Amino acid sequence: VLSLPAGVAAIGDVKSAIIPASSMLFTLGAISAYTFHLLGRLTVVANVESVDDSSASKVTSIGQLWEKEIGASSSWLISAAIFLTCFGTCLAYSIILGDTLTSLAQTFGINGLFATRRANIAAVSLVGVYPLSTLKSLAALAPVSLTGIVGILITCVVMAIRALPGGPYSSTAAVGATNYLASLSADLRPSFGVIGLRSPKSLLVLSSMTATAFLVHMAGPEVYQTLQNPTLARFGKLSAIGFGSTALISAFMMAVGFFTFGGSCKGMILNNYSTLDAGATICRLLMGVSLLGSYAFLANAMKKAWYEIFYKGQEISDKIHYRTSKMFISILTSLALVVSDAGFVVSVTGALLGSALIYMVPSFIFL
Repeated sequence: VLSLPAGVAAIGDVKSAIIPASSMLFTLGAISAYTFHLLGRLTVVANVESVDDSSASKVTSIGQLWEKEIGASSSWLISAAIFLTCFGTCLAYSIILGDTLTSLAQTFGINGLFATRRANIAAVSLVGVYPLSTLKSLAALAPVSLTGIVGILITCVVMAIRALPGGPYSSTAAVGATNYLASLSADLRPSFGVIGLRSPKSLLVLSSMTATAFLVHMAGPEVYQTLQNPTLARFGKLSAIGFGSTALISAFMMAVGFFTFGGSCKGMILNNYSTLDAGATICRLLMGVSLLGSYAFLANAMKKAWYEIFYKGQEISDKIHYRTSKMFISILTSLALVVSDAGFVVSVTGALLGSALIYMVPSFIFL
């Protein structure tokens, strides 16, 4: 979600760019909701066709749906897509965590080694990411979900206030009013009307980012099975409310971020805000905690997909569990030290993998 303003900036640096951007976001959100609901329908059909009516035989993953409808021989494709999607998202999170900690270090006046992006990425990987990724039970991280919701809502409020005319990032701010423009480098300051609208193909960048924003389809069958009194009507209502609210929040954050910074929006919009901005600092703290918890869930899903490909049917020993965790966190940390644009990673992940899991796989299984 925090990358979406950069997707609008890829379309152009005039405020009218928000019109095609919002139209695309809501259209893809509606399609995503439909394919998510389609997975519920496919789950019902697969359960009816099952000769064993026990709970153990019920479909709880998109991979199992593929096995039942397409065949087990090619189910590794789904595991590979899920693995690569989680891998790409974890890489984006590593980059964002490094940027967030660097901004926080500047805010609190920390100098030297821990004011550098690479040192912060290495530190958070060693102290935070790796220990959390080795947890076998993620139940203790449940409160992080609440932190994420609170963080998004507070970030929406802060970004909306900063986008108001005459605000602290506006060149028209009243004399004597708080203004953070002087504390920003030239590439972070608001930029409007320099380039105009680009060609329609620039919408592809935003469409790729949007795919990542709506990507929850991997859990579709499990969500249906865990509903209280699961019916397609209840699942449809859940899909409509979930994707509808996600689309509204995403569109709002996309708009206020773009209206504040225009063509200079970075791949993670919080990077545009001054390190002197107390509101942005609170947002960074909350989003940092949320990302750490989310990282653990994604790393767990990534490793499960890896085990499905290379250890299917085998018991995963502690040795394999810890060795796999070390391997992937080391690779992700190394890549994050080199790649600095989270928006680029989100776009590539969404274009190559998110789009396939959202639009292609459910439709292919249905056919």
